[in-house]
Amino acid sequence: MQSKFLYISIILITVLSHSVILAQDSSTPKLVVGVVIDQMRADYLYKYQKRYGEDGFKRLLRDGFNFKNANVNYIPSETAPGHASIYTGTTPSYHGIIGNSWFDRESNAVVGTISDEQEKIVGSILENPYGASPKKLLASTITDELKKVSNFKSKVISISIKDRGAILPGGKSADGVYWHDWESSPGYFVSSSYYTEEVPKWVTKFNTQEKSDAYLNETWNTLYPIETYTISAPDDNRHETTMGGKPSPTFPYDFKAMREEYRARGTEFQLLWISPKGNTLLTEFAIKALQEERLGMDEYTDFLSISYSLPDVIGHTFGPQSVEMEDIYLRLDRDLAILFKALDAQMGKNNYTLFLTADHGAIQNVSFLKEHNQDAAIANTIGDGRSLEAFLDSKYGNASWITTVNGNDIYLNKSTIDEQKLSLPMVQKEAANFLMTLPGVSLALTADDLQTQVYEEGIRKTMQNGYHVKRSGDVLISYTSGTIIHPNPKISVENVMGTVHGSGYSYDTHIPLIWMGKGISYGASVREVNIIDIAPSLSMLLNIPLPSSSQGKPLMELFEK
Repeated sequence: MQSKFLYISIILITVLSHSVILAQDSSTPKLVVGVVIDQMRADYLYKYQKRYGEDGFKRLLRDGFNFKNANVNYIPSETAPGHASIYTGTTPSYHGIIGNSWFDRESNAVVGTISDEQEKIVGSILENPYGASPKKLLASTITDELKKVSNFKSKVISISIKDRGAILPGGKSADGVYWHDWESSPGYFVSSSYYTEEVPKWVTKFNTQEKSDAYLNETWNTLYPIETYTISAPDDNRHETTMGGKPSPTFPYDFKAMREEYRARGTEFQLLWISPKGNTLLTEFAIKALQEERLGMDEYTDFLSISYSLPDVIGHTFGPQSVEMEDIYLRLDRDLAILFKALDAQMGKNNYTLFLTADHGAIQNVSFLKEHNQDAAIANTIGDGRSLEAFLDSKYGNASWITTVNGNDIYLNKSTIDEQKLSLPMVQKEAANFLMTLPGVSLALTADDLQTQVYEEGIRKTMQNGYHVKRSGDVLISYTSGTIIHPNPKISVENVMGTVHGSGYSYDTHIPLIWMGKGISYGASVREVNIIDIAPSLSMLLNIPLPSSSQGKPLMELFEK
């Protein structure tokens, strides 16, 4: 009996000793910082490199590990799927975020990624009827796994200018999820009743400083003399959107004067989304969250997710070739340097782990490309849908054959197909074959194809990765390289302003991915890696479970010492 008791005691001592070793393990960071820059093409790291300071992007390149061939591996390359894929380690085919919106057959309406009528916005001055939550996300995030493995003692704070840029990385159990609300409050950071009944006092205090209002009384001029911006197109050109009553899309931008016009539209504080001060505001809020929430200050690993949305808005408005884009990145470089300095001060240099990436890239402005004899064209999916409707009328008889078109997805009217006693896969195939006869269409795949075939590479693979059986359309379209989808069927290539994204081509899919800090050695790799490899790499670095639907592969270079 004593022998048995002694044996059990030895086992208990061994287990307890092992637990102490795990608790004292200093190899895992006490803080992880995820930085996502919306619409950052991989080449921006180098395009503006000579003009960056030493402590922002150059610090990442100098001290971090750079995956130079990182890619989005699904279609569409958009904001919501990007943030979801980074943090779940899987593609839309599993996490279900197939776009910034999609058609929901049950409600017979197009729905937003994070829209939720059962919740309300918390922290705004005026009531906002449009609630938000992560309920449509069908897989756990790396932040969810961190919360669970720590018995919900790790803190997760997720912030962005855009709501989806904060909510999707925050996952289901974040301690604080905040975004910039320009619709119903004077540029306050708000949250959702899904996460909290009221925002913390420090958020309220930050908001009452009215920084958004103060920043919109400033004028945006270039950081350096405008004649030195030679890597960009001339400031005054026809490829960019004119704003705020200005006669041309040129510097300076006097926001104090411009806001009067936007106030009448109820969009006054959205102007901050095209000002470099929007990035500054988010950086200041991130540092305040870092300090007030005391992130990384106890034995449990915490997570701070920061998503910089402004480059995406600047890209859509002015395009990658613009002086505005160059200046935004030169100023963001300074904001990152301030962020890194605050992290160093609180955690100690190299005592936290940080990664920087993007949700997608973007094509150059197509009118700019056309002007320089590059591939450039316009497609209109809604117009292609009307052509398809006419084709199906001629083949099967006049009826309502198409329910709606959303992005690259065409949703057939299944009720009509049932009433006509037709085979759904057959009609899908006829539709796809017809669509591929239209100008600009490179490939059309049916839902039946995507459910029954296994594609190993190329656009077919990325389309399959972006297909979700319950949310995607009946036919998915991919257009030729250099072709963009534009909502105006009458516009010519020469008159397109700004840029778009969403395709499976490298201009939309090639993104930066750099890691820096604790446990990360300096280096670089040109091996092809994917956006979904980030979360499983974090799981391995933190010694925590993989997100529930993780498909990515840990980035082995991070573990080779």
